[in-house]
Amino acid sequence: MKKEILKKIEVLESGKLILILENKGQSYYQFVYREAAGVYWNPSLNGFISTEPKDCSYSKWFSHIVEVVNKTGIQLALSDNTEWIGLDSSDKEIILTEYSDQS
Repeated sequence: MKKEILKKIEVLESGKLILILENKGQSYYQFVYREAAGVYWNPSLNGFISTEPKDCSYSKWFSHIVEVVNKTGIQLALSDNTEWIGLDSSDKEIILTEYSDQS
């Protein structure tokens, strides 16, 4: 499994959640859409982006993105330098609690 470090986790103005990688990713990351789970690769932003979550917290949507991407052979991991933009403190805390051991 290929490990990718998350540079930034951001809620965009559109309400979509994007997980931006430290590196530029690989061209085959675009095929994540085949999972048909509302997760897509955005090559210009170097990140996995969601459709806008409905009736779901950003922490749950983060978990959804990680699980979908994991099915394609990519492990997303947090680092001490991961930036957090637009998430409230409770969502951030939940994500840190669930995923800090994977870095």
